[in-house]
Parts: sequence; structure tokens; C-alpha cells
Amino acid sequence: MKIFDAHTDILYDVYKKAKNNDLNRFSDYHDKQLKSNANGGIWTLYSPDEFNLIDALENTIKLIDFSEFDVILGLESLRNLKNVSDLDIIYNLGVRHAMLTWNEENDYATGILGDISRGITLKGYEVLDYMIQKDMIIDLSHLNEKSFYDILNYTNQNILVSHSNIYELCKHSRNLKDEQLLKLKEANGLLGLTLVGNFISNDLENQTLDNFMEHLKYAINIMGIDNVCFGFDFMDYFDYSKTLNIEEVKSINDIKKLIDKMFEHGFKKEEIEKITYYNIYNRFKKHIYKANY
Repeated sequence: MKIFDAHTDILYDVYKKAKNNDLNRFSDYHDKQLKSNANGGIWTLYSPDEFNLIDALENTIKLIDFSEFDVILGLESLRNLKNVSDLDIIYNLGVRHAMLTWNEENDYATGILGDISRGITLKGYEVLDYMIQKDMIIDLSHLNEKSFYDILNYTNQNILVSHSNIYELCKHSRNLKDEQLLKLKEANGLLGLTLVGNFISNDLENQTLDNFMEHLKYAINIMGIDNVCFGFDFMDYFDYSKTLNIEEVKSINDIKKLIDKMFEHGFKKEEIEKITYYNIYNRFKKHIYKANY
């Protein structure tokens, strides 16, 4: 079964390990397990703190062999984007995806930990104009509700929520309410469901694949099967013993358990292939990174 993961922080992991003089992180850790289990995905440079974004991208891309994977290069937060004009440099490096924020509020937008009355800023709209002009993927993950609606009231081009679940089933601030799901559907956006445990249930014992299936069914009921995919947000490469993913599927190595569970819940092979691969791949394959950019 083909897998295209709408959200993984592989770029950030390679970047952080390189800062500690481990220049072989991708080949030593990621390459083998990905070759066995995934065809590609949106690989992001996560920005939980301050660093030189352009230097980080340039140096990290050099350390990865992309030849056997279909990868879209992405950014998880623009907090380290110093000037909107720097987007030209970032685009020319091959980046085709961005979230305007992580959970913070920054110069461009407001995340879920920011002021609930603050949304997209004037500079944020400049970023959106650039992304629209360049046909980039606009990822609404981590935005607060005002920023979420600000963007969807401004554009419906290449809209993705790469890693969130259903608020009605789990009251987590990163999950989407029904009204947000309907607005996302109206924009023909794509929802990536995640295997982060506390996005599935507030109770540890209910953070299971069976309950994840309920999120999947709920999303399909509102969004339609063609607008749903997976953004696993695996964290095994940060610290396998402390990963926030569910115990049944703690890394991409466990992905067959998810596929088996989908069959168990009555999904047909062609439906599973849509959700795990074709819905996102067919929509965004033009953005796949080529080393000769």
C-alpha cells in the first residue's frame, strides 16, 4: 500500500542532528525505514525556536538523498522568516509548502496559543499573496480560529490542514470543530488526520487505533472521502521512548497495523489507497522537490 505522509518533521530532525555534528542522520535513521514503509510526504523544517531559516534549509537539504522519495519541502511556522522578500530565496531552494505559524503568534499570523482576537497580519497577507502567486501549499495547521477563517475568507487555493483531528471527538485546541470542517470542505481543502495520541482522546487508555478510526469516519462523513488523508506527525526520531504517538503505531515502521485496522473497519482497498496516498499525491504532485531546482 502506498503511503504519502502529509506531515513529518524530517528536515528539522536532520537539521538538529547536524548541529550536533551528526551529518549522517538521514542515511543512518530515516532512509531505511522510509524505503520499507513510505513513498514520500511533506517534510518540514519545524521552527519551535529562533534560528537562521535560510542557512538551516540550505545546509539540511544537502544532507538528504531525495532520489527514492516523492518529497514536498515545507515549513512548519514562519517565525524565522525575517523578511517577506526572503520567500524568493526559500522558494528557489525548492520549498513549496508553509504553515504561517506553529502554536505561537508571530509577525504573520496567530497560533492556538496566541490572542484569540488576533488573526492574520498585514505582513501575513503579503505572505499569502506570494504563496498564491507561486501556487504554493497553504497549510492551516496550528492556526487559531481567527487566522484559520481569515485565510479561508481570503483564498481557497491549495488549502491543506496537514495534521489535526476532530474536535467533537476529542476536545483538543489543535483539532477542528465541525464549522471549521465545513469551511474547509467549502474551499475543497484537504484534511490530514494525525496519530498524535492526545488528538485522538483526552484519556490515555482511549488513545487507540479503533478510536482513530472514529475520527477518520467522522471526517469522511463531513469532508467526503476525496478530501481526507493522513499527516501522521511521527515523533520517534526525537525520542522513541517519549513519543506522543499512540502505542500501536509509534513510527512509520508500524504503518501496516493502521492499514490492517482500516480493513477491519470495513474500508475497501481503493478507499484506503485514496486516503493513504492518492488524495494528497494527485493533488500536490507538481510540488515534489527536484534536486535540480
